[in-house]
Amino acid sequence: MPNLSDLPSEVYAVIFSHVPPLERQRAVLNLSRALPRSPVPTSQIYNHIIVYTPAAVFHLYKHFRHRKEHEAEMYNPSELVKSISVHVWIVDADLVVNLLALLPSVPNMQMCIGTTYSPEHLHDVFTRPRLALRTLQLRFKPYVERATYMPFLKGAYFDSTIIQLAKWPVTEDNHIEHLSITQDTISYRTHIRFAQPLAFFSFNPLAELAVSPVGQYLQALRISVPAKPVITYIGSTANSFPQLTFLDISTTALPPPNAERAIGILLSRLARLQHVVIDRNAGPMPRDSSGWASLGRACALAGVERAKEREHEIQLWVDRKAQEEAAALDNQAEEPPAPVPLASAPVSRGRRGRRGLATATVSLRDPRPASIAPTTSSSSAHDPTIRRIRVVPSPPTLQTFSTAYAGPSNPSAQQRSDWSRAFVKGFLDGCNTLNKIWQRMRDSATVRVMRFTDTDLEPFNDDNDTPTVFRGVADIAIVGHWIGWEPSAPIICFGSERAVIGLNKHADDGQPLADALTEMRIGPSGASDAALSAGVASQGETPGPVGTVPTAVTNDPPISVGGLWEEESFIEWGPGHADGCGHGIGRQIFG
Repeated sequence: MPNLSDLPSEVYAVIFSHVPPLERQRAVLNLSRALPRSPVPTSQIYNHIIVYTPAAVFHLYKHFRHRKEHEAEMYNPSELVKSISVHVWIVDADLVVNLLALLPSVPNMQMCIGTTYSPEHLHDVFTRPRLALRTLQLRFKPYVERATYMPFLKGAYFDSTIIQLAKWPVTEDNHIEHLSITQDTISYRTHIRFAQPLAFFSFNPLAELAVSPVGQYLQALRISVPAKPVITYIGSTANSFPQLTFLDISTTALPPPNAERAIGILLSRLARLQHVVIDRNAGPMPRDSSGWASLGRACALAGVERAKEREHEIQLWVDRKAQEEAAALDNQAEEPPAPVPLASAPVSRGRRGRRGLATATVSLRDPRPASIAPTTSSSSAHDPTIRRIRVVPSPPTLQTFSTAYAGPSNPSAQQRSDWSRAFVKGFLDGCNTLNKIWQRMRDSATVRVMRFTDTDLEPFNDDNDTPTVFRGVADIAIVGHWIGWEPSAPIICFGSERAVIGLNKHADDGQPLADALTEMRIGPSGASDAALSAGVASQGETPGPVGTVPTAVTNDPPISVGGLWEEESFIEWGPGHADGCGHGIGRQIFG
């Protein structure tokens, strides 16, 4: 009778595929220990690696290096590892650089960057473009146990990391989709007596990243740097993050004068943005119903300012084109006409009678002027000189707006209810204003109405000969282009993560958050024995179909830079939380 040790490894892989991801790693370890002679696919332990201790980095590097040296080209750890997360602050940064150098094609990477890192270390990690990378999370903490200004005094800023990412080449199939750059907030007690350390000197590199090849494909972006006005740089130029649908700017500062102005400009620049998260923001967030009504209206009318800017650009182009054509006509009129040689024509013989007198061969009238062909090279489809051009504002794309106040400023249940209703009312009022604008443009016979194509449901490709000012806009094909559009109010959420102080006190000190695993045998059956130290944890996942990016599963409590203080840990959603909000979507994307 066959026993379990006779089963092929493929059967075990199918069995593990039915085990929940949170329990799969433990199941693989227990089964490999219970059946040491069976071909249990222990390689699934390395699908999603989470490192909690400095020693684990060394043993992991030693294991991968040993396998690579002995098996040469037959072994590539980068094909095995689908995600790696280094959750340790005090570690040999050079060793981490060497470990990541063995994994150039890992699709998911997360790094906790403490005091042992310098900008040169990150330069070594990202000096070569990682074309297979899909999700990158960089979490900075300029101090660990004791607040210090040493990185500031040394001038150790990580602006160069963003600049380096902006220089990466991309392709349609190989590009980063999700990017998270966060800096931990200091504890509330430390905040009272110690200023927030600086990890970045300037955020001008964000403006470069927004229009870089990497920025053209980003779909989710989280920039959380305490009390810094990063929103000013995210949408500072045209065509910034054209594919971005999720944005988290928690703990940052909103520029004056008010939130509705700052967020309205942001939504007008990021045309596809659907989810906005602003937790514990250091800025003028509304504190009454009228302010939230104004914010909702600004979110609905964000496309109006974008349309006006494009109309202004088109009008400048029209005026310049008219001046160029007028100057060309004047120059042509001043030039003497070239003499036209007269062709010898046979003189017809005059006929007898009065009919012959009526057909004179000499005309006393001046010759007719030769017709001048138009010199403009613009096609009639893009000739704006016929009528005044108006650009219709696009409908709002915002689906969720999530925010949370910190500490005593957290609103009461009645305030949250009143503010939510005011926001929805202001948003719907703004949508009604949009309908009126569309109707006026539709009924006007003296204007040429165009629309933005980047927010259309169907893709639209510009012609190669289209002038630059007309790229991204097109004529409205039918009179009722916007007929049938029904406004939908976005979900508003006031409840971020809820926590208790003191839980997992050593979570950020390099200590494991989960039960320590003593030793675990790694590698396939027959490979040389090796052991990883306690604290290396991962979640296995059965390899899926080709082209499918697996979801990395971690076994540590979720982390939120925006909603929690440094020494707090997530317990549950706080009061005012709404299902389907941006907080939940951000957790699904970044964990």
